[in-house]
Amino acid sequence: MPEDDPTLKEEPPEPTLSLRPDQGEVHYPGPVRAWGPFRLLERVGRGSFGEVYRAYDTLLDRQVALKLLLPEQLAARDQNTVLREARAMAKVRHPNIVSVYGVAEHDGRPGFWSDFVNGQTLSAFVAQHGAFSAREVAAIGLDLAQALSAVHRAGLLHLDIKASNVMRESGGRILLMDFGLTLEHGSASGVRGTVPYIAPEILRGEAASQVSDIYSLGVLLYYLASGRYPFRETSVLALKAAHEQVKWPRLPDDRPDLPEPLARVIETAMAADPGKRYSTAGELISALSHATGAAVIHSTRVKTRWRGAWALAALLIASGAAFYGSSLWRPGPKGASPAMEQAEDLLEHYYKPGNVDNAIRLFQQATQEDPKRASAFAGLCRAHWRKYQDTHSTDSIEPARQACNRAIELDRGIVSPHVTLARIYTEQGKTDSATEELNAAVKINGKNADAYSAFADLYRKEGRAAEVEPAIQKAIDFAPGAWPYLNQLGLFYLEAGRYTAAAQQFEQAAKLSPANGRAWNNLGVSYQRQGQLEQAEAAYRKSLAVEPASNALSNLGNILQFEGKNQEAADVYRQALRINPSRYLTWGNLASALNRMPGGKAEARETYRKAIAMAQEAYTKTPDNAALVSYLGSYYAALDDATASIPLLRKAAALEEDDPDILYRVGEAYELLGKRDDALKWITRALVKGLPKQTIERNPELENLRTDPKFSLQRGTP
Repeated sequence: MPEDDPTLKEEPPEPTLSLRPDQGEVHYPGPVRAWGPFRLLERVGRGSFGEVYRAYDTLLDRQVALKLLLPEQLAARDQNTVLREARAMAKVRHPNIVSVYGVAEHDGRPGFWSDFVNGQTLSAFVAQHGAFSAREVAAIGLDLAQALSAVHRAGLLHLDIKASNVMRESGGRILLMDFGLTLEHGSASGVRGTVPYIAPEILRGEAASQVSDIYSLGVLLYYLASGRYPFRETSVLALKAAHEQVKWPRLPDDRPDLPEPLARVIETAMAADPGKRYSTAGELISALSHATGAAVIHSTRVKTRWRGAWALAALLIASGAAFYGSSLWRPGPKGASPAMEQAEDLLEHYYKPGNVDNAIRLFQQATQEDPKRASAFAGLCRAHWRKYQDTHSTDSIEPARQACNRAIELDRGIVSPHVTLARIYTEQGKTDSATEELNAAVKINGKNADAYSAFADLYRKEGRAAEVEPAIQKAIDFAPGAWPYLNQLGLFYLEAGRYTAAAQQFEQAAKLSPANGRAWNNLGVSYQRQGQLEQAEAAYRKSLAVEPASNALSNLGNILQFEGKNQEAADVYRQALRINPSRYLTWGNLASALNRMPGGKAEARETYRKAIAMAQEAYTKTPDNAALVSYLGSYYAALDDATASIPLLRKAAALEEDDPDILYRVGEAYELLGKRDDALKWITRALVKGLPKQTIERNPELENLRTDPKFSLQRGTP
């Protein structure tokens, strides 16, 4: 095997998608270096095949990781390899896998760009700090096994799992990178991978399989736990000879203090006989979970159609799922002070204007009066988090986290701060930390409804669709009179397109809390998604009668737009913005209404720019939110900015290829850009996926498309 064969590598190579070099000098290509619309800021990795830059995307005003083929590797085969790697990364979507944004060729050099990852590879971390703790090894193993499960479900083999291909983001998230050797399952041939991670069956000339990836992951976990490899050989021949020895390496020899259950799991993953390893990544996930005492993470994965964030079409949904308070599960101790009782009551009715701010004030007062009162800090923690959920202002996250930690310091037997911390970590993508906090919560009280509600949010974040509904149902079972969990189940059904079931849950929630406008608002959304506009409007007006909220106002404006009452819709949107001026969706809705009014186009363009500014800020924090990406792309399309719009539209469709709302929005944007064939393709696909035909029939922007002979609303196919 030639030494320069790109299918064989030695460890450790240069980092691939890291945006900071693991060690050594930073290489600056100079201020004028560019590749297409990207400015190359610094080179952070180089191998025999390609190089990686931290680059600035001038079109979307963001930093990305840009991987370019080396000039000396411009043969057609190598160019196809770049395209294959980009496609493989784009095919797999998971919180623990780097997201690719696009691929192109400029100045004769092919390349692709992906997530900006600010962190350190695991190889660099071990070199700098030594082996990880047992808990960290298990947490990293769970994250990578979940990522590997997603790779395998996509019909791919990674074939190059190793420490330098895994990033630990500055916030703690673990990310699997570098799909340069990835192949479709069943097509792998020859020796591929990095010494010493290559599975023995591959060295024997057998075809690689899923268990070959599991072997590589086992070797990686061995390395993280001990700081050493199970085999120290540095060549393929020497490694093959070592694999043929009778005595197989044992982890306790290199890490005697490692818990025996964890060591056994790692050794099973890297068993010499492929038949004795875990047969799937799901089995490895389950084994790691049991070995570390974590909550059981089931290996069975069901692919469910997720409909892209809580906001559907141009509708605003009130989640209310993270709910704390109510006499049914109120965390405050008996005999609490009147101020604490009042604060809890305010937080229980957080949906009323001013209640959350007043609750924060009273909880702060209680902590000042008694700095050792854990329940006061726990309440302050929940109140700050509730404010974040209502306003989406990140200024509330750190006060919430600090209050939670202080409550736990004062009383480790209190549940609610563990649950709130889990919600914070889930929002930030730190799923291992969230799992740890929820495990602590259920250990204290295994019947805490809010803990299971938070587990549902965590499962949703991780894409574990099959586990979401059972977790919510468990919360409902433990607190049958609590409207938020019924509301949460309704949201789950709404995302899955089960509108009738969603409406039933929202109706029950509204009956339990009739003075709460959020359940009524969501009931209206479920009606509107079924095309029942009169019922939807009635529900929105009921919501507004009990709570003047921006969500219901914006949704009512949406109904008015459907009816062609654009002036009335614009007035309602403005009223919503007076309540909450920070929602990009409401600004986008207002711009849409203005654009359809005589003489309103100039104001509409300015309003679209406001929507873009707000959506762009959100995009920097959640770049893989398909709904957000599609809205941002549609706003640029409304301004006829195809250069900015099209990459976003393509990304949105790739992120949620089965979501009819997103596919419809992508198609509508292409129609605005004058690209009829693309518009027909995506709108047709949206109809096939279940988009209500009324959505097409009532949209004035699609009037010309509806008359196109290539399009048939009845057949749903061009």
